[in-house]
Amino acid sequence: MRHALIIAGGAGTRLWPMSRAARPKQLIPLVGGKSLLQLAFERLNGLIPVENRCICAGQQHAALIRQALPGLRAEQFLGEPEGRDTLNAVGYGAAVIAQRDPDAVIAVFTADHIIEPREVFQRVVDHGCRLVEQHASTLVTFGIAPTSPSHSCSSIGTSASSSGPASRTSSSTGSLSGPSHQCSRCA
Repeated sequence: MRHALIIAGGAGTRLWPMSRAARPKQLIPLVGGKSLLQLAFERLNGLIPVENRCICAGQQHAALIRQALPGLRAEQFLGEPEGRDTLNAVGYGAAVIAQRDPDAVIAVFTADHIIEPREVFQRVVDHGCRLVEQHASTLVTFGIAPTSPSHSCSSIGTSASSSGPASRTSSSTGSLSGPSHQCSRCA
């Protein structure tokens, strides 16, 4: 069964002074009176059942998250006692979901992006989920073609392209690396 893990942690430093530790950016109503967390949750409507969505965030934000998502059940909130970055949140959330559903197909999302149009997003995520459902050992990741060099971003090595719902679907070579600044300028 499909499950979503929405990572909603953060220290509240990126949109300072509007965003603070007590109310990080994903909980501030920034778009049409809705928070980025609410938009991320709604973006999954029709794609992943509401009861199969979990939010992983700092325990200190539990009340604010339940207020933003009133239908969220207690077991859908995975509170981290201490923020330890994205990898740890994904590992923790995936472990909890896998314990509940050993056959879970887990899609990981962040709560601090605006992704439009929704229909294209859902079509691409659905395609990724179907790939994993057909090939259980598959890991799907989504990337954005760069428009300029950046030493702050990683690159995904790809091979064998095939048609997909987005511009292309590729097999990864397994390499994921952050280039040096000099290298990124050459890309």
